[in-house]
Amino acid sequence: MGIITISQEFGSGGETIARLVSEKTGFLLVNKETIVNGLAEHGIEVPAPEKEDLGSDEADSSGREQQFIEAMHDFIYDLAIRNNLVILGRGGSLLFRDYPPALHLRIIAQFTERVRRVMKAYDLANETAVKLVKEQDREKIRYYRQVFNANWNNLRFYDMVLNTEKMGLEDAADLVIAAYRIHAEPREVKDGPPPSEMEERIFTPPADSEADQFMHPSEEEFAHMLDFYRIRWQYEPRTFFLEWDSEGNVVEAFSPDFYLPDQDLFIELTTQKPRQAWKKNRKIRRMKELYPDINVRLIDKRGFESLLKKHSIDQDEGEEGES
Repeated sequence: MGIITISQEFGSGGETIARLVSEKTGFLLVNKETIVNGLAEHGIEVPAPEKEDLGSDEADSSGREQQFIEAMHDFIYDLAIRNNLVILGRGGSLLFRDYPPALHLRIIAQFTERVRRVMKAYDLANETAVKLVKEQDREKIRYYRQVFNANWNNLRFYDMVLNTEKMGLEDAADLVIAAYRIHAEPREVKDGPPPSEMEERIFTPPADSEADQFMHPSEEEFAHMLDFYRIRWQYEPRTFFLEWDSEGNVVEAFSPDFYLPDQDLFIELTTQKPRQAWKKNRKIRRMKELYPDINVRLIDKRGFESLLKKHSIDQDEGEEGES
């Protein structure tokens, strides 16, 4: 079996390099998508993050996470028996440290360069991109310490370190393949299809035709209320990215219900009871944390009912004035 493991600093381009190496060699790419889909076929789901899992204690949550990690490792080992692999992240260099033919790589870039790439890829402000890169680095350190009792920044885990600030990502992929040809048996690398252009994966907000349909009757009521007071509004005009996984995929985003351009204000409605509205509150807190220059306000059930009551009174008075 042929094994290439790639560990990356967030924003260094490691996910693109892994895909290019997979395409050019014919090796199976093992990334988050591969693992989640593969385990789902066996009825194993990704455990919910603790912040979403308010009904369970910390021990239960930790136990589920440990079971998932063990199942993931078994799944990767099983794939390795039957396939040549390019493994992105998941501690691959430690999982296969006792397999000499495996080539272990670390992809890096200067912090400022990684921030620049993240700003460009996700259309983020500098401050938000800096925060995101630091969060992802801390998460990788936590994962290695918790799962392997190891230091993620220990370069002895890797056979080669590539700085993508100094080269293009396709050149880096070609260098990885050349290194593997030297490191492992040549017959384990086959000629693959010609390199195809890699498109940046960008989260796409709903099309305009989809945005014209209100998701809840309360939103339609609110729109009528705004029209009555002659307040200009737009419905879900922008999506804000809130969370990313270690491969740069957007895993959580937030589209506030309304934008009031004259007030430069985003509005999110909820008709849920306070105990049930914690998810929206968390998203708004996260949005304010990542986008401090954006004005956003949550109108809760009580506030919405108060607005409806005032609107009803004003509407009745207006009708009486016309009669």
